[in-house]
Amino acid sequence: MPWTQYSRNLEDVMLRRALAGVSEGSFLDVGAGHPVYDSNTYALYRRGWRGIALEPIEEVMALWQQERPEDLLIAMAASAEEGEKVLHVLPDAAQMSTLKAEYVADRQREGWRAAARRVPTTTLNAVLDRFHEGELHVMSLDVEGAEREVLAGLDLSRYRPWIILVEAVLPVTKQPAHDAWEPGLLAASYEYAYFDGVNRFYLAAEHAALKEHFASPPGPADDYVRYPRGDDVEWGRR
Repeated sequence: MPWTQYSRNLEDVMLRRALAGVSEGSFLDVGAGHPVYDSNTYALYRRGWRGIALEPIEEVMALWQQERPEDLLIAMAASAEEGEKVLHVLPDAAQMSTLKAEYVADRQREGWRAAARRVPTTTLNAVLDRFHEGELHVMSLDVEGAEREVLAGLDLSRYRPWIILVEAVLPVTKQPAHDAWEPGLLAASYEYAYFDGVNRFYLAAEHAALKEHFASPPGPADDYVRYPRGDDVEWGRR
């Protein structure tokens, strides 16, 4: 029977295919956004997985509690160090909000509205030290240009997600951005496996056998149906 996929670019199809044998896995969703619409991890949650989500936009907290009460939502931004940073929120496209002022300046020149607010920051090491035990199967990273800083706060010799997927193009472009952070993943014994046009997928060396699942893009054999896209959904309500 077909299953429902939710992510914008079929990321969850590739994850479900590669990890079909893991019935109750765990994930870390960084820059998690809306709990349902365009989520890379909601299909996993519905399958019995549970995880940790980081999302600093406070308007979605009630939605996470409603839709995914068994996940842990941390209303903070991930960064290289604990403290506080300015988050540039785009009210008309909250999923594109970013810590990178230069990216917001580009959007403002195009006529987008933006508002600055201070948000607390933490490191992925601190989050995992406190809240995670056992295997970590998936880490999804979508932080609108702050990938290098976020990865700097994660010790991949201690924490070894089986699969890491990272948004690998500059926001609202097709321009590659992975040169800024990919060397660190490769040096930590991760292998590039797949590019879907937006995200790059990496496998921990000890799980390199999963690469066979990334030999082709999503297709009929994956037996999924798409959830209606949430482009017109306001964050803070469904």
